[in-house]
Amino acid sequence: MNKWAYSLLVVAAGWLAYRYRYRMADWALRIPSLRKQLIRFALNIPAVRGVLVSQMLRP
Repeated sequence: MNKWAYSLLVVAAGWLAYRYRYRMADWALRIPSLRKQLIRFALNIPAVRGVLVSQMLRP
């Protein structure tokens, strides 16, 4: 029974996170220190960094 309840809780949390993903992202990006960490994390991913740099250097 405990395993079923945990599985149901994980599915419900995943569904809520997916449904409200933009609200959570907006909330997270309002906090300056958290925003700084998220940007550092994103720029450590080569594909993301490549896309951003190519768009910034476009004439």
